Amino acid sequence: MFMKANQFFTIIFLISVFVLPKTFAADAPHTILEGHADVVYSVAFNSDGSMLASKSKQGTIKIWNPTTRQPVSTINTNTGGDIVFSPDGRLLASGDERGKVVNLWNPNSGELIKTINEHQGQVSSIAFSPNETVLAIGTRDDKIYLWNYDTGKLLRILGAKKPSGLSFNTDGSVLANRVIGDRQIKVWDTNTGEFLYTFEPRVELVFDIAFSPDGHILASAGWGGIDLWDTNTGELLRSFPRQNGRFIICVAFSPDGRVLAGGRDDKKIDLWDVNNALFLKTLTGHAGDGRDGDTAFVYDVMFSPDGQILASAGGDKTVRLWEITPPKEIAPPQFPEGLIGPNVKTWTEDFNAGHLDSWTKREHQRERVAWDVKNGQLEARTQTFCNGRLNLNNELALNTNYTLEFTAFPIEAEQLRVKLKVDSTAEANAGIFIGKKPDSSYHKVFQHAYLFANHTLGNPDSWGHGSGAPKIGLNLKEIDVVFDRGHFYLYSDGEYIVDFQVNIQEIDYVGIAVFPKKCFEDAAVILDDFEISGPTIPDIRIPKEIPDDRIEDKPVEIESAWVEDFNDGHLDSWTEDKNQKERKRVTWQAKDGHLDVWIQPLLAKALIQTYELEFTGLPIKAEKLRVKVDVLEAHNANVGMLIGQYDWTGGIFRRTYKILHKSIWGPIEFRGQNPDVRYENLKEIEIVFNKGHFELLSEGEHILEFDEPNLPTIDCLGIVAYTTEVPLAHFVMDNFVISDLVAPEEKSLNINAKGKAAVLWGELKQQ
Repeated sequence: MFMKANQFFTIIFLISVFVLPKTFAADAPHTILEGHADVVYSVAFNSDGSMLASKSKQGTIKIWNPTTRQPVSTINTNTGGDIVFSPDGRLLASGDERGKVVNLWNPNSGELIKTINEHQGQVSSIAFSPNETVLAIGTRDDKIYLWNYDTGKLLRILGAKKPSGLSFNTDGSVLANRVIGDRQIKVWDTNTGEFLYTFEPRVELVFDIAFSPDGHILASAGWGGIDLWDTNTGELLRSFPRQNGRFIICVAFSPDGRVLAGGRDDKKIDLWDVNNALFLKTLTGHAGDGRDGDTAFVYDVMFSPDGQILASAGGDKTVRLWEITPPKEIAPPQFPEGLIGPNVKTWTEDFNAGHLDSWTKREHQRERVAWDVKNGQLEARTQTFCNGRLNLNNELALNTNYTLEFTAFPIEAEQLRVKLKVDSTAEANAGIFIGKKPDSSYHKVFQHAYLFANHTLGNPDSWGHGSGAPKIGLNLKEIDVVFDRGHFYLYSDGEYIVDFQVNIQEIDYVGIAVFPKKCFEDAAVILDDFEISGPTIPDIRIPKEIPDDRIEDKPVEIESAWVEDFNDGHLDSWTEDKNQKERKRVTWQAKDGHLDVWIQPLLAKALIQTYELEFTGLPIKAEKLRVKVDVLEAHNANVGMLIGQYDWTGGIFRRTYKILHKSIWGPIEFRGQNPDVRYENLKEIEIVFNKGHFELLSEGEHILEFDEPNLPTIDCLGIVAYTTEVPLAHFVMDNFVISDLVAPEEKSLNINAKGKAAVLWGELKQQ
């Protein structure tokens, strides 16, 4: 149903503590309309703005003159529910939330014109089509009725589960409804009655929906904030988080579509500049205290047809009229001169070196995040840490500890530019952390540092104290932060996003931060091409390698090799899966110049367990590869090497062969193409790989060979062990060697950096 979007929006939202409300010259004045004896549920303007109607929980409808702010008439109905004017203003429809009746009134005289009561369920929502004489009525018996309100003819019935919050698009051809007690939004073709598609916001409940005036955007309000959806593609365009409180009750666009208003559960209303995607301000005035349950709610908001007045219905029994000034266009600022020209020096970290020597993990950082360099990129994975829903503000503050500080050289800069690419994310925020160093390891850790992430912008130590955590609706693929003597600027892919002032004049802390969007889900982030520049950067040059994808068409065979003899007593070139490590069934150690491994007994006989130790000493992407290892001992275990490709979708080692000292196990994904093979114990395992062709040798003798067309290249290597017996397992390996790597032309394997030897195959040469 969805077509691919031709254009995406780059969005950024600011919290009010950082940005002066440029788009609003002054606080919005407001008028209080009093007269209701109960909570006010609904407000509605007629088409020319000459009338404003409001309806209370008791069912009283009041008609107001918005100019004089005086009541004109009162209509008494039985219960609360929606009210809405017909497009021509002749009729005012009111729903009966406890019954099965919709009444059509003459708003000038208060006369009852017509009653529609031919549906079976209680009325949950009503809406007039903008351009036709069609009235939509949602009922609690899972139906939406479309009536011609002039003739009284039933046009169509839509089978919609628990419909509410009915909203037509601009021409009335599309109708959307939220599902009561759910997060789903259903969209219908009103001409055919066909169900079109479903939106599923990342919130637990949706309370209200609204189409933009041009019909291209659908806003959904609920737990956590407001989501904006592209109605042509179904894409989530952006997300406006609530600035406080628990959820957004209601939502409305201004007539020109430039301002979005959201009524909260704590008496306040948030205003957003839709075009510039900036948070504007919070309107404060409703007086409910919330002790009676719903008296603190802002139940409904609606703009006048000229967009100059916002009406709000409150739990404090009042209607409030707010004077709204349209937002102004914001011109991009001039780029700071001190960060342009020959005096600017640049440090580039593309992570192709395969290590994090330029970075330091914060002390006291929780062990819920794993930082690793793989395939020339920085990978961060966070672990689940709670079993239920937390307050969003506190959740974000907790996870700001997932930081990696840049420590290649000390930073003291009044002017600085930092860039980072965010290649992919899954349920996580990630970006640049920049500001002043932590005052302590615990309380108010980063009160003078700011996070510029692909989804979030803000100061984390203010998030839990009412200032909110603004979000970006789409992932920023590049984060480009400029600091100039107390002023931050944010760019992405060369485009200006936003700027704001802070109370610090110098930067001495730069890092990378990652935290999950939800505490009860694992998250993963891949980052690349970190760059820091400025006039005070030390004159240190790090050669930038050519990315692998530029040389795939002309691979270069490098004769240098990596030798791992385990004599240095550590396993810095190897990585153990965190889940495996936490189970504590296997102990990997470099001992007496060997890899010495012990595996704890299993709880039950015949259970097959797999244990992997991944080689991460070098980024590998090879069409040709030669690797070997010696198996000195193996007791109650079948051991050897895993070789293949990473699979980030269905188990990291699903696309790898396990070539062991007793057998070969084919990849799970390709099982059956090359059957498992068994043979006698091998003391040496040597694998030669050439563009999908595998050859196994041992001590110079050919053992077997086979083709695997699904693996034209190799990017994953490691040690693997299988155990199938109850007793304790133990094995010893040595002399792990890799050679014939496909590597960038400008750089051979710089093995001296890790104290290794560079060799030609079969001939050791110390460099």
